[in-house]
Amino acid sequence: MYTMGDNSIFKKAQDAKNKTADAVKNEQEYMNSIDNMVNEYINGTGNGGGSNPTDEPIENIKSDWATIEKIAKEIAKDDTITSETEEVKVVVDGKRYIIKPGDIFEVDYNGEAKRVRVLGFKHDDLVDSGVYGGNHSKASITFDFVEFMTGSTWKQMNSSNTNSGGWASTAMRTFLNGTDGKEKLSNKAYIKQVKKKYIGTYNNASSVATSNDYLWLLASSEIVNSGYQAGAYGYAITSEGPQYQYYKSMNPTWNAANAGLVKKPTESGSTNYWWLRSPYYNSSNGFCYVYSNGSTDYATDASNTYGVAPGFSI
Repeated sequence: MYTMGDNSIFKKAQDAKNKTADAVKNEQEYMNSIDNMVNEYINGTGNGGGSNPTDEPIENIKSDWATIEKIAKEIAKDDTITSETEEVKVVVDGKRYIIKPGDIFEVDYNGEAKRVRVLGFKHDDLVDSGVYGGNHSKASITFDFVEFMTGSTWKQMNSSNTNSGGWASTAMRTFLNGTDGKEKLSNKAYIKQVKKKYIGTYNNASSVATSNDYLWLLASSEIVNSGYQAGAYGYAITSEGPQYQYYKSMNPTWNAANAGLVKKPTESGSTNYWWLRSPYYNSSNGFCYVYSNGSTDYATDASNTYGVAPGFSI
């Protein structure tokens, strides 16, 4: 009844077994290819099939803020990137970009080219969590100006000698976020509004509040990690936000000269003082600043005119 030829039941059973094994093998190979493709995306070594992406020098996009915005969106989606990340690899339009704190880009302010520097990734809290097209709490990339945004035009924190209300109440903040500040930047359409902490009362460590800003001055605690007493940062009574990765890697001493903190009105100009948003802990008159040799210091008069080197996020 059970024949032994090509049409035997045993032969047919063996053929079915072989076909099943082949199908399982093909399916596994397909799943492995999908896994490899996903891993290439994650590791920055692929572009979703086809040829691998080319490495693109960031010099080629130093003022291409539309591409930098695309990079920021990819960073936002990568949960492995944190405020302590020292290098990111991102694939955009088939090209791989490698970006680190300290990398230099370029933006125009009032028609004049200015250098800006990456301070870190996912450091600042977004006001609008949907700006990258998803639900993200952190701004992807934060920059500061390498030289003074306004060149040799020095600015007052306030027209009178007061730090009442802290950063939120300063004329400087109004200037930076207004028509003569942000609106004169060539990348204004890409700048994200973030939440910045500030000391509301100069000698009260419990007075820290939050303002929503597109441009802001850096705080003492965002640059140095110590100060005139325990819990203080430079001459500010408390923290107004953690240290940026760029400055953390530099590890500057708050009361000593630091070459990495020196700024100029132009790339070829002379070093000068630049404002911080932190009020001086021992006086109602002034704010902190960075001295021309790169040490964090304080000014007794908010009406003094110093350099302006703000930060912003993309």
